[in-house]
Amino acid sequence: MTSRELNSAAHLAAWLIGLALAWGGPTQAGADARPTRIVSLNLCTDQLVMLLAEPERIAAISHLARDPQLSVLADDAQRLPVNYGQAEEVFLLKPDLVVAGSFNINASVDILRRLGVRVEELPSANSFDEIRMSVRRMGKLLGSEANAERLVAEFDARLAAVDRSTVSRSQLAALYYANSYTSGAGTLAAEVVQRAGFKNLGSELGLEGVAELPLETLVMRRPDLVVTGLAYQAPALAQEIFEHPALAYLQQRSQKVAIPENLWICGTPFTARAVEALADVGKALPSKTAAALGRSGATAADPPMARK
Repeated sequence: MTSRELNSAAHLAAWLIGLALAWGGPTQAGADARPTRIVSLNLCTDQLVMLLAEPERIAAISHLARDPQLSVLADDAQRLPVNYGQAEEVFLLKPDLVVAGSFNINASVDILRRLGVRVEELPSANSFDEIRMSVRRMGKLLGSEANAERLVAEFDARLAAVDRSTVSRSQLAALYYANSYTSGAGTLAAEVVQRAGFKNLGSELGLEGVAELPLETLVMRRPDLVVTGLAYQAPALAQEIFEHPALAYLQQRSQKVAIPENLWICGTPFTARAVEALADVGKALPSKTAAALGRSGATAADPPMARK
């Protein structure tokens, strides 16, 4: 933060502390009491809160929860108050529990804690095991343990059903995002792809986390499937890569599919639906795609763009 931002945050904290002293501070639930004024500051915690808490217990969720491209529960979010992550607006809601992501707005979280507000941070889920952990932890925070176990059981049942019907042959899938990025080992997206019956190109290349995937590498590896996010309506330089002629060439020889980002942008029970969608795509692919023939039939002397 700049010195100006630090001074601004300090003035805000001082003002809020003075307000808290005059007002009596936020509501504090007892150790065993279920929170009744829950505020979520993060898109991913929004959805867990909406799944596990009754609407009347939710004081506010983040404004991102109303975006259908990002949130599976966007329709439900329209009926709930929203916040924009500012400490003053959250404090005035008198929450007895604030939940945030571990990468959330640190200044707001710090100020709220200094004011005596209970803030719990949940890290991003990067695997199916971490989804289960997040659901159970949120269930405990909200006093909804039984509902959390039900969600975990439903999540596992959907994944098990996909496992029984997944494609038998191992095909290569490439995750390809704006600015030529992909997901490698250790990411939720990679586990989704692999559970659906595919090999993940990023993992096969030895990449970890979110990493750059040059278009040349993508074209030369000729995956059976290219998985992209949904395109934004507004023009963006980051998405110009999707208009490149080389990518158009690849798409003539492999399948391209967009899996809704709201299913797996957050690690929630809805991620099982992304696995189901990809498994369905895998079963629909031809037994020998042009991409597969390109890997097995081309010679090393052939230039990449001429292989057929």
